[in-house]
Amino acid sequence: MGKTPSDSESLEGVDMVGKAMTVTGPIDAAHLGATVMHEHIFIDFTNGLTMGPPYNTPATEVAFWDEKLTLENVHLVRERGLRNKDSAIISDIRIAVKEVFDFKSWGGNTIVDVTNIGIGRDPLALRRVAVETGVNLVMGSGWYAKRFHPPDMDQRTVEDLTDEIVRDITVGVGETGVRSGIIGEIGIDGGPLTRNELKSLKASAWASLSTGAAISLHYGGTDRERLQVAAILGEEGVNMDRVIFGHSDGYADDIPFLIEQLEMGAYIQFDLLGRVGAPISRIPPVRGPGPTKPQGATTILVGEAVPKLIDAGFGDRILLSQDVYTKIDLKTYGGTGYSFILEKFVPFLRNRGVTEKQIMTLLVENPRNILTFAAPK
Repeated sequence: MGKTPSDSESLEGVDMVGKAMTVTGPIDAAHLGATVMHEHIFIDFTNGLTMGPPYNTPATEVAFWDEKLTLENVHLVRERGLRNKDSAIISDIRIAVKEVFDFKSWGGNTIVDVTNIGIGRDPLALRRVAVETGVNLVMGSGWYAKRFHPPDMDQRTVEDLTDEIVRDITVGVGETGVRSGIIGEIGIDGGPLTRNELKSLKASAWASLSTGAAISLHYGGTDRERLQVAAILGEEGVNMDRVIFGHSDGYADDIPFLIEQLEMGAYIQFDLLGRVGAPISRIPPVRGPGPTKPQGATTILVGEAVPKLIDAGFGDRILLSQDVYTKIDLKTYGGTGYSFILEKFVPFLRNRGVTEKQIMTLLVENPRNILTFAAPK
């Protein structure tokens, strides 16, 4: 069952039914407009990231690990695949404002930033970008993948983890007063599911029940573990219409499996669209957790899968995004930025026969439904 904050905390979330929570405060969900559901505006993805074994690595490549990423050297990451620590950090507010303004210029209204605890979440910076651009920003909570768990994760309880998520949503992160509007992205890699992943999952379930916020999962398990994860959430009392299975791009060629998940009532999210490592091609996806999966996700396969899923009656359960999470994903460094869906993918869908009404469902109605807070249980 759900767990509530201690009496010393203000359960401001009780006023959220029917609304969405942005970093500047609650809004009528009808004002969300065109929304991308899984992005990172500020992130530090360097925890545990290393150059790798130096044996036989050329000295220039070792040195590049510590260099500042620039337009002059970004090709070494993009084209040669060299590792660079700075590429894993997005922290420049000026660049963030420019990139979010670009999204707005293409008709975008809302970005869901699922950067959460332990990967550089920056509530005050997000609020500043929202104020300067006029774009709605929704902030995440909870814990990402295993290597980003806190050092004491083994000792922490489900109750303790729940309290922290609930406080982020109902009071705000730390002393900032900036409140999260979604639980995610919750790092469930699986293969197999670990004890700490299951604690994080159950805490997310309890926090969702207590606040009415939705849950956005990173993978949500490997292959059929997704069904196991859904069963666990169901046992905790979570309705599947409050759950998003992210990074579903790698299953775009397996329509029966996607439908099996959709039939449970959950949302399927294609969120690697246009991103570096998600080539615009029809190469078969590579399945499995970790860094191999996004490399096999293909934008065209997703573009072919979406109309099929709409025709099968599941247009109201599909979400779209780009998962910008490194510098090379930004337009500033030659990437496709936050606007690829609006610029390129929507026209692609139109050419595949997807109607304007169906596109509105994908970009406006579905995000509005999942971001609208339900009544706490």
